[in-house]
Amino acid sequence: MTVIDLGAPGSSPVGSARARRRWDPRIAVRWAAAAEALLCVAVLGGSARPASIVTRPAWSVPIGPTSLMAASADTVFVVPAAGVSDVTAYDLRSGAVRWSTWVPTAHGRMVAQPPGALMVPVGRDGGAATVALDLRTGEQLWRVAGDLIDATPETALLAGPDATVRRVRMADGATIWSRPVDGAASWTITGHDLRWGRIVAARADGLVRTLRLVDGIPLVQRRLPNDLDVSAGNVGTVAGVVYVNRMETDRAVVTGYDLGTLDPRWRFAQASSDALPEGPAARTCGVVICFRDGTSTVGLDPGSATVRWRVAGWVDATRTADRSRLLADSPDREWHALIDSATGRIVAELGAGTAVWNYEHSTPTYYLRVLGSAEPGVLASRLNLQTGRLEPRGVLGEVGFPGCIAVGDHLICGTTDGHLAVTDLG
Repeated sequence: MTVIDLGAPGSSPVGSARARRRWDPRIAVRWAAAAEALLCVAVLGGSARPASIVTRPAWSVPIGPTSLMAASADTVFVVPAAGVSDVTAYDLRSGAVRWSTWVPTAHGRMVAQPPGALMVPVGRDGGAATVALDLRTGEQLWRVAGDLIDATPETALLAGPDATVRRVRMADGATIWSRPVDGAASWTITGHDLRWGRIVAARADGLVRTLRLVDGIPLVQRRLPNDLDVSAGNVGTVAGVVYVNRMETDRAVVTGYDLGTLDPRWRFAQASSDALPEGPAARTCGVVICFRDGTSTVGLDPGSATVRWRVAGWVDATRTADRSRLLADSPDREWHALIDSATGRIVAELGAGTAVWNYEHSTPTYYLRVLGSAEPGVLASRLNLQTGRLEPRGVLGEVGFPGCIAVGDHLICGTTDGHLAVTDLG
């Protein structure tokens, strides 16, 4: 389960550089956001000290720096440490233990796939496998060799150590189809619910193949001109296009290829070598491809790479379940904004803080702001994705590893004293 690491509250990696900048009108937004946060504390707690208005967790359990966690609509799943063999399921609301199941050497990222399965990666060094447990009982449903690539309520797609990709039924692990795909290290899926769904498999030497998702039939393959960085996110698909991120001598470049033929269609490069991205420059953003160009984001038409919009001062835009909204970072990652994906219009600047995602619904549902008071605390507000309005819901204690995720009205957060705490903000 992926979570957002809040980092050290109040830290600023570019604080000294910021002091030398000319006046930025967004600074006024920061001060307004800070004033709003303090006002919210006053509303929530009257004249009481911040420590007295902290919303107490409903329950908590000890965790460590290598713990594994996942969550469904009503359950939290925890492995105390990587390599430990017990998966325990806790009731989301009460913390009561629902079940505890032994699995061999759990590690990596657990995935809860409603309505029925928790997938746990097990084994190492060529013996990697995925175990599926019943969400309600913890009973093992199946074990299949390979790492999980993708999952839906009905099926799972896995890449095996024998250079085979296979699609299995979620209910019992029975193989639907399997195909040898030697050397593939990057996998991208498009069109899950459609007959034309595709798997794009890429190798580091530049060989890219497409397979039909429904039956694994190979469709087309092409060796691209250069080697590929097959790190996560460097190969993507959107609107009938496969796009590939590369770093050239002094700038980031993205090239688009036709999904059906893998023929090249367009190329777009960073305007200058200033502010090179740390990760993939291009990513899918709803109706456009977002491209990080220095300290700006460009919205590209997927079919032609025509620039639809450009917004300065915001980078690393992330799509949400609402295709019309993107969540973007400031270049120093201290504060965030909602952006309209069709026009690039800034819907709302959220101020300094951290978004908390509901990953089941691919939506940022809460926003956390560290309070600037003598007593530590984090103001948690509900985020309206359409307007950017923040509705204060409570004050948390200090947040630590691994950050927070949201499930409905509950926040599941790491604490600075080594616990996983669940707080009801409904």
